[in-house]
Amino acid sequence: MSDPSALPVQAYLLACLLAGAVGLLLGRVAWRDRAEPGGLEVSLYLGCAGVVVVLYAIRVASPDPLVMIGALQTATPFLAAMPVLWIAFAFAYAGRDEWRTERRLVGLATPAFLWILLAWSSRTHGLARLSFEPVVEGPFTLVETGLGPAGIAFVLYAYGLYVAGILVIVDLYRRTGNRYRLQTFVALLGTLFPLLAGVVTVLDFGSYPTVDWTPAAFVVHGVFLYGVVFWLGTLDAAVVARDTAVEVMQDPVIVTGSDGRIRDLNPAAEGILPDDAVGESLSSAFPGLVSGDEHPIAIDDRQFDIQEDPITDPHGTDRGHVFLLRDVTERERRQAALERRERQLERQNERLEDFAGVVSHDLRNPLAAATAAVELARHGDDGDDALERAADAHERMDELIEGLLSLATAGRTVDAVEPVSIDATVRTVWSRLETGSATLVVEDADETVLADGDRLRQLVGNLFRNAVEHTGENVTVRVRTERTDDGVTLRIADDGPGIPSDERHRVFERGVSLADGTGLGLAIVGDIADAHGWSVRVVDEAVGGACFAIDGIEVVSE
Repeated sequence: MSDPSALPVQAYLLACLLAGAVGLLLGRVAWRDRAEPGGLEVSLYLGCAGVVVVLYAIRVASPDPLVMIGALQTATPFLAAMPVLWIAFAFAYAGRDEWRTERRLVGLATPAFLWILLAWSSRTHGLARLSFEPVVEGPFTLVETGLGPAGIAFVLYAYGLYVAGILVIVDLYRRTGNRYRLQTFVALLGTLFPLLAGVVTVLDFGSYPTVDWTPAAFVVHGVFLYGVVFWLGTLDAAVVARDTAVEVMQDPVIVTGSDGRIRDLNPAAEGILPDDAVGESLSSAFPGLVSGDEHPIAIDDRQFDIQEDPITDPHGTDRGHVFLLRDVTERERRQAALERRERQLERQNERLEDFAGVVSHDLRNPLAAATAAVELARHGDDGDDALERAADAHERMDELIEGLLSLATAGRTVDAVEPVSIDATVRTVWSRLETGSATLVVEDADETVLADGDRLRQLVGNLFRNAVEHTGENVTVRVRTERTDDGVTLRIADDGPGIPSDERHRVFERGVSLADGTGLGLAIVGDIADAHGWSVRVVDEAVGGACFAIDGIEVVSE
């Protein structure tokens, strides 16, 4: 047995018994408050450490080698549990519940369980422990076991778990910043004790190479963890709640460092960014977010408003930014629908004003002329001529009424479109008009576009009538299409006198006619184009004459 009268032995036994008492007592206290995040793991860690250090004191004080070996074998499962409890604590304390699953913990504990079985049976194979012979080293007499292949593998495994737990705590500090510097520092500092004690023991540093310093170091580590959880306060209200809130948010959250690289994403952000976005520059992974040119920004078929908040340390130094992307797709759709409705109401109000103007002025004039002609026919001598003027006035009113009816429907917003052939539409409309000796030439118009077929035919028909009525029956009308970045431009031109450049901006206004027309035909063309989201303008043509260009017509995808 070890020499109980030797001061080093007395000091070491006293330290072991004190550490064992502290470990078991704090473990029991922690068990009552084990609901705290990491509390259960701390309680078990302290309990196991207390048992290990007390059993080690028995190994030091016992005169019987069999008692020493019995204490060693009894301590084996408690010793094997230490690294597994540490990594479980790190998961719980950092709020990584998705890692702290039963299946994962069982997987982590399996190598420790296998080592326990090999350690207990090492006398038959020597895979875990090489020998069980007492060794005298100064005043100490201890069973020196040595490490077999399985023992070395378990030591490496245990150190790997401790290092993994350290990385989890470091990641927690990286996510929470300086606000929880003390908690993370204490947790990491305590972890150094069992790591360094294990190195000292394995490499035989010190005056008594056979003495194992890790049992007491485990208790010291457990005390540090107890202080972190129960004295300094866990991060459950801040970190776990923060992580849970961010993780379950439907809105994407992107965290960048001061160098502009992406540091963290929540699941919603992972759904809209590439898989390898973390670590990449935000400007390359998400250019629209950095430039801020678009508000809101469009991603696929969704739209997001951006809230950007800086991350600063207590000294005001820039540490990065947090981007919160709020999905405003439905809001933008409602806003767009509201704006469309407002534009439609504005057009309706404009048409009502135009109708009132046409009824009060344009219709009243031919009506007055017809009334006067009828009275003249009744009481005058030139009855035939008066009746002819009355008939002309009625024909004029008929044209105005027909134009008003067309105008009433032309400006309604187009809600449904269908594939329409430009070539077929043009030829069908021409065949239904009274064009006399006028000629139609269709060039490169073999395009299929998305439009309201009836209103597109009405637009084309009005332009054809405009060309024939204002140019003459010998006019040649040319139709062609051109591909542009916005889709297709439809050009309808004639070889007549054309439209003066200073009048071109007025021809689509209601009631404006450069000849003896109703002033509604080209206004209807403008309304139909506007209802589709197109634009119409008068442009120059190489051969002279009037040329109307309708831009922005959407092409059917090939």
